[in-house]
Amino acid sequence: MTALKDLLSLGFYKKTCYFGSDGNMRYKIEKKDDSFILTTWKGPFAFDTTSEEKITFEAPFSDEGLKTICDEINRKAPEY
Repeated sequence: MTALKDLLSLGFYKKTCYFGSDGNMRYKIEKKDDSFILTTWKGPFAFDTTSEEKITFEAPFSDEGLKTICDEINRKAPEY
């Protein structure tokens, strides 16, 4: 299970993206315009080397949006 505190602060996402994993699910969180983009895929491979299907989810770029991203990660992880 991923905790909100594990996903760092908004300032981090203004500079770069974040990669993580939860079980067999891998994910990437990035800022695009005024939104967070969460991309998930089945492990074990990294974002650039996987041939697995990637699924995206969008949320507002805000503290509440980051909470929504965290909730989505925890909702989807058991599916992988």
